[in-house]
Amino acid sequence: MVFSAVLIAVSGSAQITADIGIWGGSSMYFGDLKETSRMEPFNLNIGGYFRYNFNARVGLRAQFLTGNFSDTGIIEGEEWEFEKTIQDFSLQVEINFLKYVLGVKKTPFTPYVMAGIGMAFYPYDLDTTGLRIINQFNPQNNKGSQEISESVVTATIPFGIGVKYSLGQRLGIGVEYQMRKMFFDKVDNLDDPLAYRHMNFDTGMPEEVTYTTAYHNNDWTGYLGVHITYKIYMGRRPCPAYERKN
Repeated sequence: MVFSAVLIAVSGSAQITADIGIWGGSSMYFGDLKETSRMEPFNLNIGGYFRYNFNARVGLRAQFLTGNFSDTGIIEGEEWEFEKTIQDFSLQVEINFLKYVLGVKKTPFTPYVMAGIGMAFYPYDLDTTGLRIINQFNPQNNKGSQEISESVVTATIPFGIGVKYSLGQRLGIGVEYQMRKMFFDKVDNLDDPLAYRHMNFDTGMPEEVTYTTAYHNNDWTGYLGVHITYKIYMGRRPCPAYERKN
């Protein structure tokens, strides 16, 4: 639906090209856990995108990815593991290092960078038993007093690098690596797990000591994958002048 709405909105621009594509690859996680396996196990993620090309250097990509995230690692000397599905939507500006028009022999390939804004959707399930084991030497811990099962919607900062190559008049292929800066510390089902309360003797009141905030936390996600692209024209027929000019 998102891609259809974009197509309708810009369908009057006959001299501008656009691309639609499919994406497939694996995900990885960076967070509170140490000694994680990174690329093991393989976590399948798939998706699609629509890219509006302003010229041979700059495009705007709307992309949706969905798939599995899982990992096993160590926190405070104890094992912890998680598994969940994350839906990811991003809107990113894509900048080519070289001039690139899909299907034009003079511009067969280019490296590129991308960055923008996004949203992620995923479940958060707190295992209080496991958290109590992690904090067995931290009796003032104030997390994990009750089971939690909820859905998280969080803003993200997506960015990445890649290389793309023309396979034919309208078909292309690319390899890319993307990362996401999350604004919630719950991907690994650990929400600031080492936070605790202590007595503030100046005020005589208990005070919470935290290690993460919305702007500073330990959760990042990554995607490594391949995409297949098909070029479409926003008008009724191709415009060779556009390709010559760019």
